[in-house]
Amino acid sequence: MKQRTITLLAASSLLAGGLASPLALAGEDQHNDKTMEQRADETQRAVKDAWLDGKLETALLLNEHLNSFAIDTDVKNAVAVLSGTVESDIDRDLAGEIAKSVDGVTHVKNMLEVDKQKTMQSEQDADAEERNGFKQSVANATLTARIKSELLVNSNTAGLSINVDSKDGHVVLSGDVDSDQEKELAERIAANATGTQSVDNQLTVNRSS
Repeated sequence: MKQRTITLLAASSLLAGGLASPLALAGEDQHNDKTMEQRADETQRAVKDAWLDGKLETALLLNEHLNSFAIDTDVKNAVAVLSGTVESDIDRDLAGEIAKSVDGVTHVKNMLEVDKQKTMQSEQDADAEERNGFKQSVANATLTARIKSELLVNSNTAGLSINVDSKDGHVVLSGDVDSDQEKELAERIAANATGTQSVDNQLTVNRSS
């Protein structure tokens, strides 16, 4: 009797195992299918993110007001992350707006930092450029006035008929004169003026006079 009971229990165990195996295999197949789908979705998202990142980098590179090499970009799940340094708050906001404008980007995390040292240097350079520009404007006006005065004082040149333009020491004479000699004299007067580097004599001789 004991032997029979053991045999029945063994048979029941084998039967149960035989029935459970197909169900276990089916569950495992479903799990594998889901894993493959997840991997496919992840791959697709990664490809799209890389494509968006490339578009963003190109957009920043093409903008003439930004140093794109100082800006790092990363896109994950269509969210763009900007990091690195820029020279001003304006540049920071500009980079963020460019990122927002990229078709496909759903959100932008702007983590760009403003380099205060670069900002200060840029302001100093701008001030220096403005001062130099003002000085050069004064120098141009002074040279023009100097040459114009010399032409008016000289009785052999029609100073009122001669136009004088100066820029960075380069002088342009234009207008009408009565002779080749007057044209040459006006050029010599302009060339001898302090500050003149070159003279472009565009004076026209009025042959009808």
